[in-house]
Amino acid sequence: MAHVLILHSALGLRPAVRSLADDLRASGHEVSAPDLFEGRTFEGGEEGYAEAVAFTRGRRGEIQAAADTAYASITGPRIVLGFSMGAGVAQEYAQQKPEVVGAILVGGGGLYEGWTEPIWRTGVPLALHHTIDDPWMDGDVAGMIQVAARAGADVSDYTYPGNGHLFFDEGLPLEYDAASAALLRARLDGFLGRFSI
Repeated sequence: MAHVLILHSALGLRPAVRSLADDLRASGHEVSAPDLFEGRTFEGGEEGYAEAVAFTRGRRGEIQAAADTAYASITGPRIVLGFSMGAGVAQEYAQQKPEVVGAILVGGGGLYEGWTEPIWRTGVPLALHHTIDDPWMDGDVAGMIQVAARAGADVSDYTYPGNGHLFFDEGLPLEYDAASAALLRARLDGFLGRFSI
């Protein structure tokens, strides 16, 4: 089965992400879900996101170092699964690290001029998941899809109804959508099921 590295959002390692990690383990996957914030979590809503942005501002180096430590602790091929902020880190790993054999980006990912390179490694599958009106999805997703597809990757862009950023997190009532969360979970199983690492 696949070894999955889960990288959480700027709201921290919330219970929904911990629960997903447990579910994937129960399905037979090896899973690493590092806490990049050392226990700090945030709620959603305007105030919660503002607090999260303020917390992460100026800590990019520390956050990246914690993610890199978790990445280095895994041996062999791996799939990166990132949420929002974590999707950006996961994307960079998939673009640059030869051990990454698949990438799943939820509520994040895309090309950002002056920040992300328009590259993708040959044949590495990519799945993007986001709501149609997600206010935080401001990267060039179409450009990322084109770059990956031209590199021979199997690319899926799954668009869900509504505007919930972390729509899978039932602890965020303003964002959570049960039907979309269930569909995301099924699609994760489908993506991961292709790997027997």
